[in-house]
Amino acid sequence: MAPISAVKDLMPEVHSFILETFPDDATSFTWDVKVHMLMPRQYPCIPNWHVDAVPRLNGIQRFDLVRLDLPLYLWVSGPPLTQFEDGYLEARVWHKYGQSDKHRGTPAAEFCWRGFIRATHREIEAPKEANHMRRHSQVYLDAENYTC
Repeated sequence: MAPISAVKDLMPEVHSFILETFPDDATSFTWDVKVHMLMPRQYPCIPNWHVDAVPRLNGIQRFDLVRLDLPLYLWVSGPPLTQFEDGYLEARVWHKYGQSDKHRGTPAAEFCWRGFIRATHREIEAPKEANHMRRHSQVYLDAENYTC
């Protein structure tokens, strides 16, 4: 995750898109931007029900530290769509949610590219070290062979 200034430096087209469409103050959020190349039956993300941005101490999720008053936003370019308990995310629309909103990934139905943007309010997570960027390594899971 990175501040909006890093998005501007590294991905100017995405930065412009965010400034033109994001429904909140972009400087108040950290940004996670991914592009997935998928094959049929692959998940782009966690297939089990889960929540985002729950603080961890010593590897243990601390639900007593969540900030339900602060938002997260999610945007995907198209299928496969993220499923929330109350339905599927609409493609190309910013979806506001919180740290207690359960959701899960769904598998791709065809060969596709999927853009993903998550905005997390800066006060939700502890500040990172200066110039810290978490690297993401995608592990594709096949829907027919995945077990919990």
